[in-house]
Amino acid sequence: MLSSLSDAVWRCQARRLRTLVATAPVPAGLVAALVLAAPLALVRVGGSLGDELAAAAASAAVTNAVVVGLVLASAIAGAAGAASLPGRAALGPQFAAGPSGEADTVVAGLLFPVALGAIVTLPSLVALTVAVGSRLPGGPSSGVALATAAIAALPAGAILAEAGLAAARGSRRCPAAVALGAGIWCLLGLIGGSVALGPLSLVGSALRGEDSAPLAVAIAGSCAGTFLLAWIALAAKRPPQRPRTPKSGRRVVHLRCGPVVAAVAALVGRRDDVRRATVAALVFGAAGTAVAVAARAPAPAPFLLGSTTTLLGSILWPLVAPGVLLDGRWLWGTEPGSRLRVSVAACVSALVGSATPVLVVGLIATRASGASVATVATVGAFVAIGGAAALLAGLLVPWRSRGLGDQIASFAALAATAIAVSLALGFVAPRIVALGVPDLVLAVLVCSFGWVCAGGALARRLGANG
Repeated sequence: MLSSLSDAVWRCQARRLRTLVATAPVPAGLVAALVLAAPLALVRVGGSLGDELAAAAASAAVTNAVVVGLVLASAIAGAAGAASLPGRAALGPQFAAGPSGEADTVVAGLLFPVALGAIVTLPSLVALTVAVGSRLPGGPSSGVALATAAIAALPAGAILAEAGLAAARGSRRCPAAVALGAGIWCLLGLIGGSVALGPLSLVGSALRGEDSAPLAVAIAGSCAGTFLLAWIALAAKRPPQRPRTPKSGRRVVHLRCGPVVAAVAALVGRRDDVRRATVAALVFGAAGTAVAVAARAPAPAPFLLGSTTTLLGSILWPLVAPGVLLDGRWLWGTEPGSRLRVSVAACVSALVGSATPVLVVGLIATRASGASVATVATVGAFVAIGGAAALLAGLLVPWRSRGLGDQIASFAALAATAIAVSLALGFVAPRIVALGVPDLVLAVLVCSFGWVCAGGALARRLGANG
């Protein structure tokens, strides 16, 4: 049974979602239809992926790499969500001054967004992993274990983010406890056959058909519950942020990209949640590259694992930008033509902000294992398309820094937008290629179209009233 605080916050966030749907019923209906159709499409995608993996499914390196890739992606998503989670004061002065404990406050703020995120992403995740598992020796049940491992990695990434925040704020107890837990994780992984996967090593064995898939589901589910409780406890005891000391003098930053781009980049890039997510993206991306290199995975596996993992964290920049700019729309609309300049500046800064961490990790991975020009171009297209999709998602559900847990609703909108873009590209791209259009030309057209749509939608929202 929900507490009074959880019930009140749930009703408030549900009312906010209804208002959003009533304001834009057509986009909301399209997103809902795509979310319902996505599992059916992902069953086919997962089947094709499983067929490609089936020939090498007997190799522990292959199945463990599949689990590591999905676990890292989930961990970076959990770390980004935890890093952007505001404090108790985000509930407002009445709730903040109430008698509820810190743990109750965290749970109350997360219930509705987590439920919304599960509705959007869980059916698609299970459809994809079950389809992959059905083509492997472990069968469909091993796909359920793979999905459960991805769910368990979400709070695991959040725990690592809490440890980083506590260490940055001068606390030693939380990082020490997390370091001890990481040691136990590695020990269990050493016993299970994969240090990087820890207790989730059994999932890779289940995909190969060597161990029981129900047992792997039970272990991964137990890890998910344990990690979730641990994260809530750590988030409730998060040390307060240190007060910033004002710097003496004035800093003059000379940028050749123009004052509007510089202003938008400063507004978004100086936010604590964006900085934390960028650091987490770099750390997890480098970790993914190191794991792939240590496992002696052939090129371009280290490059792909490191760069795509980094993108999941750096994509927070374009996701946050619309909410920041919409809060100051009264300023952007004071001059004729300013909305267009601000929209272009937001697109430029969002693309650079999301691509720079990927570039850093990509260079490291390329130096360590190598990657072809075609692979680098493919990842570059993913970065461009992902940034445009994140900008559109930020327009659908603007990022609210003062709403506890609302960030997860923005992540849910990002997941829905990514599903929609994937389905659209899967339907349109093969038909355009069949007409004889080169892949490079198609990639440029798709990326340009995505950013034009995102920039135009942002300009229109900046000109709207309210």
